[in-house]
Amino acid sequence: MELSDIRVKIDEIDDKILDLFLERMALATEVARYKAANNMVVFQSDRERFIIDSVKKNSPEELRKSAAFLFMNIMDISKVSQINAITPDVEIPHKTEAKPRPSVAVQGIEGSYGHAAAKQLFKNGSISYYAAFHEVFEAVENGDVDYGIIPVENSTAGEVTVNMELLERHGVFICRTTKVECAHVLAAKRGVAESDISILFGHEQAIRQCEGYISERGDLTVIPYHNNASAAQMVAENPSSELGCICSAECAEMHGLEIVRKHIATDPNNCTRFICISKDVEVYDGADTVAVSLSIPNISGALYRLLTKFAVNGLSMSKIQSKPLPIDIKLKFPEDYMFYIEFTGNINDPKIRKLLKNFGDELNYFKFHGNFS
Repeated sequence: MELSDIRVKIDEIDDKILDLFLERMALATEVARYKAANNMVVFQSDRERFIIDSVKKNSPEELRKSAAFLFMNIMDISKVSQINAITPDVEIPHKTEAKPRPSVAVQGIEGSYGHAAAKQLFKNGSISYYAAFHEVFEAVENGDVDYGIIPVENSTAGEVTVNMELLERHGVFICRTTKVECAHVLAAKRGVAESDISILFGHEQAIRQCEGYISERGDLTVIPYHNNASAAQMVAENPSSELGCICSAECAEMHGLEIVRKHIATDPNNCTRFICISKDVEVYDGADTVAVSLSIPNISGALYRLLTKFAVNGLSMSKIQSKPLPIDIKLKFPEDYMFYIEFTGNINDPKIRKLLKNFGDELNYFKFHGNFS
């Protein structure tokens, strides 16, 4: 056969496949209605296993896995259709406006990047400072403050792992996000020359973001500090002329330090993403991103099948990252893997609410983190 003849045959087969697919989906809708009328669950593992075993049995050995994969996809698409048809649409209670004059918790002290993020998000907020990130989470969860500002990701150093783990452990929700430019400078007491500085302080993330400069110096003793602004305050109060710190230009000025060298971050566009957390679910106008954490079993194709639910619903992911499961869940389901996912959507959309309910019903671990812009 000529190539053109082969392609004509393939087109004819594709037309038949499409017709059969549409017929099958129509029947799947009938199945959904029957299950809804009889209070049956959508996913029935025995039925699925029977179909896959039958497909493998009737396929040549070299195509068994491919045939099984094809039919698994078809069944997954059918399940999404059935879920959308019969899953009850349950509203997610939420507030639609931020508090007008809120109390806001920030880790560190005045002049920190967290302070800058808080000022970006809340022009009229009353800011309280806490020594550790877990104290910010606890203050929000306990209702001591209205909101908390937490760094979660830097463009150079990557994820702030400890804060993503705290997000899993605490009963709080993401309601807003913002990015802060981290234009790090080297600061010291007035009159101190760059060559005089032999000990450098800074938050571990800031140190990682300035590795190029630190490597260039070579002779620096680098000491991690719990916060850049606190490091600046310590250097300002210490009589030694050997000390320097990583901070922002505004922070250096605030603590009476002199900028010894500007732009010491390796990436000139270095920035940090902050989340704003609240005790209750708050979803404002323009919210277009949903964040969740969920677990799936460690079996072949599990992640692909999860992604099918997003694809069939026309949802685009902006972030997916493998994470360690919380210990109590890991003990119950040692073979599961957890993923933190951000995807397009708004909880005012019934399709999104049904997807979230399905996750909660089907998966061993599921947590809704919020809906924000």
